[in-house]
Amino acid sequence: MALDFAAAYDELNPADHDHRFYAALAARLGATSVLDLGCGTGTLARLLARRGLSVVAVDPDPEMLRVARRRPGAELVDWRLGHSDCADPGAASFAVMSGHVAQVFRDDASWERTLHDLHRALVPGGTLAFESRNPSARAWERWTREATLRTVDTPDGPVEFWHETAEVTLPLVAYDTFTRNVRTGEQTSTRDVLAFRDAETLRRSLEAVGFRLSFSYGDWDGKPEAAITPEIILVAQAAACTNNRLY
Repeated sequence: MALDFAAAYDELNPADHDHRFYAALAARLGATSVLDLGCGTGTLARLLARRGLSVVAVDPDPEMLRVARRRPGAELVDWRLGHSDCADPGAASFAVMSGHVAQVFRDDASWERTLHDLHRALVPGGTLAFESRNPSARAWERWTREATLRTVDTPDGPVEFWHETAEVTLPLVAYDTFTRNVRTGEQTSTRDVLAFRDAETLRRSLEAVGFRLSFSYGDWDGKPEAAITPEIILVAQAAACTNNRLY
């Protein structure tokens, strides 16, 4: 039996630094309506909804949404299967991409299209926040079996889970995810590719579609962005538009 990755996702990714950061940011901004793009199993969406915010949570993976809809508090969230273009225009005061979702947009065209959709989904002056791994920190060098190995208990016995970097052609990094059933020895592997855009590229892409950068950080503790910090965390404001013209 293959590992149910969606069901095991939260166990495999227990860190909640990003969720706590974005929840605090939403509170500081006084946000009332949220678009959570790439919501995964919905941990952040449910956290914000429990605090009284109106939350639309979007993900293209039906298995992730299957898990999200079964979690406590799920009834408070508007779950949507799809991509950024299914967000309602001008409906959110705060849009967020957590879990390094920004890196799944490998080519510039899809990244630009997503930013356009997010700008359209925000009220004038609304805020977009997201993070991307800092390429200068070279996180892919630590994606090895030894460094990433975890074991998950499943109905079919314990299953090992780990990552290994396969190819680096910046800004793209390909990596393999492996699973191995300890009892049967059955092994699977899948390959994914992430985009490691640098801070300047991310800033230019935001400005090109009408966002103005408000803050940037290098880690979840609010550390200033620097060459050695692991994250590029950007917070930007949507400029107002009239007839598709920015002012």
